Amino acid sequence: MTTPPPAAAAAPEMSERPSRATVWPAALEWTLIAVGVLLNVVLAQTEISSDGRIRYETLLTLVNDGKISPERYSILQSLLAVPLYYVGNAFGAGERAVGHFNAVVLALTLAGFYALLFRRISPVILRRTILLLLAASMFGHHLQTFYGEVLTACGALLGIAALVADRPRLAGVFMCLAVVNTPVALVGLALTNGLWGLRSRRWLQAAWPVALSLGLVMFEFWWRRGSPFNSGYDGDAGMSTALPTSGQPGFSFPFLFGVLGLTLSFGKGLFFFAPGLVLHLAGYPTDEPATREFARYGSAFLAGLVLVYAKWWAWYGGWYWGPRFLLFGAVPASFALAAHLSLRDSRLSARAVLLPLLAFSAWVGVNGVVFDQYGMGLCRQKNFRLEALCWYTPEFSALFRPFYSHRPLDTFAQTVIGYAAVVVIALGAPRVWPLLRDLARFGRDFVRRPA
Repeated sequence: MTTPPPAAAAAPEMSERPSRATVWPAALEWTLIAVGVLLNVVLAQTEISSDGRIRYETLLTLVNDGKISPERYSILQSLLAVPLYYVGNAFGAGERAVGHFNAVVLALTLAGFYALLFRRISPVILRRTILLLLAASMFGHHLQTFYGEVLTACGALLGIAALVADRPRLAGVFMCLAVVNTPVALVGLALTNGLWGLRSRRWLQAAWPVALSLGLVMFEFWWRRGSPFNSGYDGDAGMSTALPTSGQPGFSFPFLFGVLGLTLSFGKGLFFFAPGLVLHLAGYPTDEPATREFARYGSAFLAGLVLVYAKWWAWYGGWYWGPRFLLFGAVPASFALAAHLSLRDSRLSARAVLLPLLAFSAWVGVNGVVFDQYGMGLCRQKNFRLEALCWYTPEFSALFRPFYSHRPLDTFAQTVIGYAAVVVIALGAPRVWPLLRDLARFGRDFVRRPA
């Protein structure tokens, strides 16, 4: 199938010579991106604990003893972090350097995302997507850990960007990295490449990443645990609590309850932790093919993750801030916000919710970095028997708990809050007056409407 040339730009900045009115906002946004990288990569307050500690121990076993750990988590992230460990260890800070692994991965991913798509999607949308991912998304919290979700989300992001850029081989490589790091992401890969195959009719190029990923996952299972079918999760189950669905192993959680919990629960729901998904599902105010393709492929991959984790007994991600396994949801959410901030939607309803969603997205970013799960200790009492309070009730949701349990703010926390506020003002201020004007016009027309 012949690949069509990149479509004409949807935003004025691509089709007209840049003027002072467009250069200054771009300069401000790139400056804010640089500040975001500084805060998230250089100054991030990282900690290697819990599941991240297991990955780090796997790394140490490899570099110090030359042995392969049989632990359940993929060895891929531990392998990729080895160079950081050696660089940090040369300065007596090997663990600290590894703690910044996810931040380095995201920074490189965002650069690759822009490089792959700036000729196909409006650079304004791409720039604002990057800024929102840094300042107003779930990524801020995840960058403080050595958990595996960042690498998976970044691999998927680059894979989808490469598909849109018509580079299927590169897309396959990135998607394979995502799946090897998180094997259940194979469903998301299959849906994404299946959709791309339907659109391009290039079935072989759509199928080989799925087959290769499955083969690599099974090879790692055999290499580390002696059987291509031994994932390391056999017999793994949760605590028995008052919930009738608790204490069961494997994919035993009721599917409908899992979907509702992953999307709408106050403490783990995607629509609270990635509010831009409201605009993503509402549609994009452009017919530009690449923009719509990126949105569709992002939806497919995210749907695959939801379908798999909805049945998993640990759908909530354990004792962790937000919907841990669905970090990728921040990508289509930020992309949708960026598109609506860059283009004018003809629907007043979409314009009316844009600024509240932008502000709430910034709160998500601040909340994850500054507050984490502070003041939520009650949910850990009695051997986590009360943990469901933090999944379902707004008073114990990580997003709303700071309004009930106040935490002293140090200089770094205040800087993060100030940075998020500046980003909201920079992106949202140009939209305030047009929105007020449109609302006034709507109100005037409504009053004058004949009875």
